[in-house]
Amino acid sequence: MTSLANRRSAILLFSLPDCLHSHRTRLVIKEKEISAELHEVDLDNISDEIKSISPYDDFPTLVDRDLVLQNSRVIIEYLDERFPHPPLLPVDPVARAKFRLALDTIEHQWYPDFNHAYKDGNLDPKFVDKISNYFLEIIPLISDNFFMSEDFGLVDCSLAPLLWRIKSLGIELKENKDIIDKYSKRIFDRASFQESLSETEKDF
Repeated sequence: MTSLANRRSAILLFSLPDCLHSHRTRLVIKEKEISAELHEVDLDNISDEIKSISPYDDFPTLVDRDLVLQNSRVIIEYLDERFPHPPLLPVDPVARAKFRLALDTIEHQWYPDFNHAYKDGNLDPKFVDKISNYFLEIIPLISDNFFMSEDFGLVDCSLAPLLWRIKSLGIELKENKDIIDKYSKRIFDRASFQESLSETEKDF
């Protein structure tokens, strides 16, 4: 890889090949058609250059000139403001607040719960029951097009990696299966989603 010091004019994303946070960050980049260099990080073989950028192995890490960001939530909201078209958060303050509440729930509850429940290619049935109940709650918000909107947004970007893994494992969320399947298909059929997948995620 060419010296990263010579490439600070480009936006760089360092992400893990099988990480919910990394996946949603890549999806935002692809959805906004941002010209960025995507670098897949092997945690067992991290170069000194990457270590200098992310000394605590905190990925995804975004570099935009002299700005270095960790934390996928900070990164995706920064990208939404830095590249405003298409907008992935609502303009209306009330709707925006509801999106942020949903994002908090996904990243602080469902991402850690999935990581804890997934082992050796299987998901703990207790997690499947819990996530099924969550989707049952949000059915009215995703039944028409996307989450609370006709337009694809940050909540959809954050639900997509979870849904992909659940579906790839052959697990069906039986309650309101038709609505969830159609919502999943609307996401998975997007070019941005397909382009966001790492080779590891394609083979999940």
